[in-house]
This record gives sequence, C-alpha cells and structure tokens, in this order.
Amino acid sequence: MRLQYLKIILISLFIFTYSCKADDTTTNNQQTFYVALPTSPVKVDNTEGSWLVYELHIKAPDLNKVEVLYNGELIQTYTDFITKDDLHLASIWLAYPETGWDKEQLTHQFYYTNNDGTNLVENVTLPISEQYPDAKNIAFPVPQGMWLAEGAPGSTSYHTRAIFPYPEPIYDPEQDGYVIGNNPQRYAIDYAEIKNGLPYKNDGLKLEDWYCYNLPILAAEGGTVLFTENTIPDHQTPGELDYPITADNVTGNVIYIEHPDGSIGTYCHLIPNSIVVQKGDVVTTGQELGRLGNSGNSSAPHLHMHVLTNPEGKKIQKYEDGLYFESLPYAFSQFKKLGQLPPGYLDEPPLTPFTPTKNEEFNNVLPAESDVIEF
Repeated sequence: MRLQYLKIILISLFIFTYSCKADDTTTNNQQTFYVALPTSPVKVDNTEGSWLVYELHIKAPDLNKVEVLYNGELIQTYTDFITKDDLHLASIWLAYPETGWDKEQLTHQFYYTNNDGTNLVENVTLPISEQYPDAKNIAFPVPQGMWLAEGAPGSTSYHTRAIFPYPEPIYDPEQDGYVIGNNPQRYAIDYAEIKNGLPYKNDGLKLEDWYCYNLPILAAEGGTVLFTENTIPDHQTPGELDYPITADNVTGNVIYIEHPDGSIGTYCHLIPNSIVVQKGDVVTTGQELGRLGNSGNSSAPHLHMHVLTNPEGKKIQKYEDGLYFESLPYAFSQFKKLGQLPPGYLDEPPLTPFTPTKNEEFNNVLPAESDVIEF
C-alpha cells in the first residue's frame, strides 16, 4: 500500500529558471537536444550524508547516460532516468564535500542517439556555488513516538523522483531548454507510527487499527494559514480507494501555512471536518491543526508533509493551486534513528515486524528513505 501521490497531469504557468546551457564547443544539435533545471541546486543533509541535489529535464531522442564531472574527474554516471518518449528526468544527488566546492562549475556529458541513429555527446556546464547554506530547522508535525519516515528524501525515494508533468513541455529561453513539470513533494515524508514493531494492530483492515489514525497534526513552523480543505472523505478500508483520485482531491483534506520566510508548510490527507484552523489564522509551532486521516490519494492512514518554496509570492485561492509549486529542503534539530525498513515496506502485507538495529542520534538533518525514527 504505497503512500504516494499519483503522477497526474497538471497545468502550470510557474516557470523556474537557472543557467544551464550547452557549450558552444560541443556538437551543434540544439534542434534535437535540450536540457533545463526546474529549480536551482540545493544542499540536503539526511542520515546517510550531505548531498548537492538538483534535477535535469532533458529533451533528446534516445538518452543513454549522463556523466557528471568536477574539475575533470568523473564523480557520477547516471542512467536511472524517468522517460516518456523523448523527455527524460534525472534526479541528481552528489556527495557534498565537507569543505564545499573549490571550482564553481560541474560538467555534464550527455550520451544519446539522434533520430538518424548517430551516437552523440553533448557537454553542458552547470554553475554551482562554493558553499550552499544549510536548510532551516522545523519541528516534527506529529506527536512524539516511533515513526516510519516512508518516502523520506533520498536519491531513489518515490517522492524525490516524482513529477507532475505539464500537458506539454514549456520552453524556457533563459536556459534554452524545456521544463517538463514540477515536483512540490521532492523532500516530503509520509509519517506512519510504529508500535510493537508494526504500524497497526489486529489485521490493519480498519482505519482505527492504525496507531497513527486520528492523532493530532501539529504545526511544524508558525505562520499564517493560507488555505484549507476539510470535506474530502476518508477511504474506509486501508488498501482500497473509495473514489477516483483527481487534481481536485489528490492531497485529501489539506492545510497550507505560510511561514515568515515565505515558504509554505503543507499537511495532507487529514480526517474530514477535523481541521481546527481556517484561512487567515495565525498559528504557532506545535499548535494542533487537525487529525491524521486517510483522505485523497492515501492507501492507508498517514500524514504527508512537505515544504514549498514561493519566491514569487503565488497565492492559493483554489484547491489545485497548491500543486503548482516547487519544493524546499528542511531539517529537524534532533531525533534518533532506530533502523531502516525496505522501501515500499507498507506495500506488501502481511508485514514483518520491525526490530531496532541501532540507536543513533542525529541533529539538524532529515531522515533518509524508510528510516524508522524516534523523537
């Protein structure tokens, strides 16, 4: 029972730009090869290390691989593209050096086959900063306890690699490339509480069997409520959807809170009629917002929470507007990692009970994909 959004088709007029242009010295095949970034690189710290993270949106007939080079040295070969026709998405996670980057440029070599069968290589340089700031800390949006951080940020996480594609790629003249779509949930976490090694009692076939169901959802950071939806039904049987999922209900009952720095906390899948705040309310960190549920694109009770970036001050006036943003990394000041479950652990019941294998304390980082944490 995967706790993830559908890859639905959305329309957006919001385009992020960043300088990532092909070298003039390489093969001149701009009519068939393009590359763009939806947003600038960022530094992400999780329990597995520090990373420079960015996406490449590539339009090429048949893409084979991308080699990433720093100062002439190969540091990553990427082949795990999400591909549809001649559109390709690469989610790049590069180990972040402890002292930062001396040379403020990465080189990408794209190996692809043109429409006439010719094998080509295109060189693209990406400016990078010598140092990137650490992400800001937020509080946990659920009560203290032991929690599975399903889909937490990592190079293979289904949140990190998701995309909400546009009906047609949007050409960005600043980059001379096409932006395929956006990803508001790139650094999202799906929270499911663990007790006695499992997320539920009995057979887990009732909502009330799940330990996290109906727990309070807490503001991870104070701010002003921008929008809420409070009327979408819970699916009544874990593992089954009671209604079709569309752009009008995908996040379920949801709350958007604008923080003082302009970022937006997003809380999804709450119980209908449980939200106790409304548009315009000013909330404080730790304040109860509503109750954890199973509404929208949710296959079992959980909280999906992420943080959006909003440099242009976009408004959320209707439900679909909340899907048209990009994402922002964040961190937690303190938690313990008790172990890690296989990705997709919740997908294949009956579940094997979790047994802690470590008790490692972390500060100012995120959990990694499928970490089991305690705070």
